[in-house]
Amino acid sequence: MDAVMRLQERGIAIVIRYPWIGWAAWFTFCVASLLRTHPRRFGSTFQAYLTAAHNFWNGLPIYDMSVLGEYLYWPVSLLVLGPLPLLSPVAAAAIAMTLAALALSIAAIVLMRALLPERPRAEVINLAGILLMINIPAAWYNFKYVQAQIGMTAFMMIAAAAIMRRHWLMACFWLFLSVIIKPLSLVMLLLCGATQPKMRIGLVVALVAALALPFAFGNVSYVAGQYSLWFIKLQQLTSVAPGEWIYQADFATMLDTIGISLPHVVQTAIRLAAALFILALVWRVSRLQNNVVFAIAVTLYAACYITLFGPRNEFLSFLVLTPTLTALAMLLLDRDARDQRAWLLIVAVLVIGFHGALEFDRFVKPLLTFIVLGWMIWMTIEPQRWVALLTLHAPEEVPPRMV
Repeated sequence: MDAVMRLQERGIAIVIRYPWIGWAAWFTFCVASLLRTHPRRFGSTFQAYLTAAHNFWNGLPIYDMSVLGEYLYWPVSLLVLGPLPLLSPVAAAAIAMTLAALALSIAAIVLMRALLPERPRAEVINLAGILLMINIPAAWYNFKYVQAQIGMTAFMMIAAAAIMRRHWLMACFWLFLSVIIKPLSLVMLLLCGATQPKMRIGLVVALVAALALPFAFGNVSYVAGQYSLWFIKLQQLTSVAPGEWIYQADFATMLDTIGISLPHVVQTAIRLAAALFILALVWRVSRLQNNVVFAIAVTLYAACYITLFGPRNEFLSFLVLTPTLTALAMLLLDRDARDQRAWLLIVAVLVIGFHGALEFDRFVKPLLTFIVLGWMIWMTIEPQRWVALLTLHAPEEVPPRMV
């Protein structure tokens, strides 16, 4: 234990002496990712987006029903690419990666400023850099494959910050951007719509707009047909046995690793039951009428559901969880650099973020996410625990901080 404490103190001393270290590491990572942009790295993912976009603009099918992979999102996500399909794949990937890195960087700053409104801006920015540095392992393969997960996560974080500030319409707008980039963030949109009356109309408009936008750029019958194929594609994904898609990592693969193989009907029932359970937990938190608590809780609960119970969740998709979890750790460390809960959260983020063997990822990543979810459920049973966790000490009680 003494060795662990000394390691923590040494890490804090480095951050205090070099507060810019986080941004230096993050910038180096982003530049290295850009310099290594090549179809050999992103061909199986970002190239699928570009191909689907070409097909959309030419009135061709955008979903390949003969394989589990290729393009999986709804039609509006193709509109986000804008003119990128007209460029060479390398140039398009480099631009998309740059915009994604910028979005996640801004999201880290915005979220930390919302969590620490009384702290000087420079110190908050430094903490955001540390947050990003800790998430380099989780971001690594998302950048390598130019994944939409980066932008989706960034806008979920910015939406959470808007909720903290009671900017309800802006929160709806950021969630709209998130869902059109990748529809998995519908989980957060629906949780907010069900539990926050002030967001309900705005989120309904956002959802209708996301569904309707493709009809403004394509033939009505063609777009309707693509929506029909998309629903079939989703049904195909939910009926896949664990291991059939080797990159899958969720509750089903975790159970399959220990010899419990569930029929897809049972898996679907569990996903639906989990959705209702998560909704009940978020509703319970919303009754506190504490926007900071609600924003963090709904983002983390949505991320846990997406990663554990989303259709064909992949090992790299846990990025949706780790930045907000790290922001919570940064808040705790800013209050007290000796808070062991924060250090445990950081360890969890790092282990979840690192990519090992696929056999390791399919079990360990969901298991750690379940542990985090269990901790959140424990706090939600007595919601005042959330308040105690996220409420800052009075000035005279502040112990040593990180920066």
